[in-house]
Amino acid sequence: MIWSISSDKQFKRCPHQWYYSNIVANAKVRKDPYRREVTILSKLQTIEAWRGSVVDGIISTSLVNALNKKFPIKKDYFLNKAMEVFDKQLEYAIFQKYRNTESGLSNDEGFAALLPYEFEEQIDDSTIVQAREDVLTALTNLLDDHPFIDYLKSAKYLVSQRTLIYPFDRFNVRAIPDLIAFFENDPPHIFDWKVHTYGNVSYDEQLIAYAAALYKVAHIKPHEDWPDISKYRIFDYRLTEYQLLHKDRIKRDYEVTEYALEEFSDRINASIIEMYMCGCHKKYDQLTPDKFPSTKYFENCPKCPFKKICKSNNYETGDSYFSN
Repeated sequence: MIWSISSDKQFKRCPHQWYYSNIVANAKVRKDPYRREVTILSKLQTIEAWRGSVVDGIISTSLVNALNKKFPIKKDYFLNKAMEVFDKQLEYAIFQKYRNTESGLSNDEGFAALLPYEFEEQIDDSTIVQAREDVLTALTNLLDDHPFIDYLKSAKYLVSQRTLIYPFDRFNVRAIPDLIAFFENDPPHIFDWKVHTYGNVSYDEQLIAYAAALYKVAHIKPHEDWPDISKYRIFDYRLTEYQLLHKDRIKRDYEVTEYALEEFSDRINASIIEMYMCGCHKKYDQLTPDKFPSTKYFENCPKCPFKKICKSNNYETGDSYFSN
């Protein structure tokens, strides 16, 4: 079993949803119609989450690549690229191209699967217009933050969306930081981009999880393209949450402390025990859905991607697609 902050949150929100996402869904299984359907549903996003993924994609690929290669940072290029990706993914989602039998269900640049279109919900044009404007605003705020861009330029090497996995007891812990900036003579700096309308929730624990993962991997089996950071203590790492959608460019810096690390370790321990007792470490053919109870809170159901196949009494969707 692989543990992460996001999977733990999902499990606490609804164990049944976690089961679908982490046990049943498997993009490599093509001949099983039930598992393929669950895999498709697991890819669905809300409009809000999707706009954030478009922003993340532009930063993690186009912008970081340009910074690493010391190319000039031209704002118009990245904004035009974002709109190209936005339109391409929107068309993909509207026409549900992910349901084509040839689709590998991979999250490439043009892939998108959106909840409203899957469930034939009415979407006002203003919703799409606002999402488009939010993408442009978030990227504009970042690209116009010249001191910050200069700071990133001063890094020796930037790594984006890199999967970090390390052992914890009998399990593995996974973290995927949005950006890690490595420097010649300074400790690494980890960033977490947020594209939230209000931005009044802090993500200190998420960044602590990233710091722990970076430190563990750097000391167990560092990635080949990383500079050597073994001389730095984990307490030297810098952590920053950047709320991109705010004109004030809200940045929240966090410190790695012994207390924060102990709290995070306690959370992993407690969560792994709870998930282990439920059978989360077992394989698909060793489990049945009834081992994973549905959420007790109705408000979690309307935006759940699995509501059309879930047999929970909390959400009435008519006949299920499958008699699992």
